[in-house]
Amino acid sequence: MPVVHVNWWKGAGETERRQLVEEVTGTVSRLAKCPEAAVTVIITDVEKDHWGLGGKLAGDL
Repeated sequence: MPVVHVNWWKGAGETERRQLVEEVTGTVSRLAKCPEAAVTVIITDVEKDHWGLGGKLAGDL
């Protein structure tokens, strides 16, 4: 069923990842009218020097 990909800067802890998965799962389940067990959330931690923002590397900002 629904698969949600979240890319964010590396550095968030397990508590933040756990909260993100719970809240995204609940919202997608409610809006897609599907069971929470059908929702997959994939989190990718990205180094700031691998992320471009406004024409610059985020690590330089």
